Amino acid sequence: MNMDTPILVITFNRPDHLRRVIEALRLVEPTDIYFFQDGPRNESDRQSCMEVRDVIKSMTDWSCSIHTYYSDDNLGCGLGPASAISWFFENVEQGIIIEDDTIPHPDFFEFATQLLNKYASDDSVMAIGSMKLGEKTYGDGSYYFSKMNHTLCVWATWRRAWNHFDYRLLDFSTKELSKCLKKYGADLREREYWSERLVEIHKDALDNSSWDQQFWMAIWRRHGKGILPNKNLSTNIGFDSLGTHTKDESNPISNLPSESILPIIHPSSTTIQRKADLDFQRYYFQPRAYGWNGIKYLPSRLNKRLKRLVGHNGPWFHALKNTQHQAGVNKH
Repeated sequence: MNMDTPILVITFNRPDHLRRVIEALRLVEPTDIYFFQDGPRNESDRQSCMEVRDVIKSMTDWSCSIHTYYSDDNLGCGLGPASAISWFFENVEQGIIIEDDTIPHPDFFEFATQLLNKYASDDSVMAIGSMKLGEKTYGDGSYYFSKMNHTLCVWATWRRAWNHFDYRLLDFSTKELSKCLKKYGADLREREYWSERLVEIHKDALDNSSWDQQFWMAIWRRHGKGILPNKNLSTNIGFDSLGTHTKDESNPISNLPSESILPIIHPSSTTIQRKADLDFQRYYFQPRAYGWNGIKYLPSRLNKRLKRLVGHNGPWFHALKNTQHQAGVNKH
């Protein structure tokens, strides 16, 4: 297979991981690859970053155009990938994005290419994922439609979709987000969870480490949707000591086996599979908010709701002390 869909590989300081990604690319011989590398944080990074560049220089034994963007500064896990994807779509209309700690199944390239072309003019479809968690099948096709848009590790999209990306989302309120999520049928627990994430983005409380949540919210803002496969098409090999946020090897997306999905059977409906979205929310984001755990943590959730209602941050004890202090000041 000789594939002409452009590919972006986002790298940093892990040459051995990148070699494994390149081995996966060699199976399909893409004709156009873009490599983005974030800048080093320290001298140790500088050496490993140079090793990564050496891997890129010596990587291909097939006819392939190589484009590189090596950042001088360390942009971090948020702004770095966001800058990489923006650079990619300054040059291409549609393509596949691969992080350097994830191995795509060979079928993903055909899967993504077919769907990028099939839905190129459907503005409501904004992302194509590769990850499948659990054994359940949703819908009647090889893939289904989702609001969750698992743009993790290996995925694909179009310039038209990425153009809506907003790193800070400062003009997007939690009230507006909640209204958007209601259109998907999201329950109160989901809306509260994602409203908290949006507040973190506004305050940069995530320490410049997120970009994917901002893209999901840009999609929700337009009532868009993504495509997810009913077979897992990528394996994350990055849950190890070299990972920045991915050190826990017991994480549910660590080293998932991938499998074939071809030939592709298109679903009879483009309706979002609400059950799939809720299953993923419960399993990956909020395992303590539903079922028996949901009952146990109900007081905590009610406490958070009350604080939001009255506009209070921090422990109630501090609020009481401040109130007593203010009362004493007013008395004198």
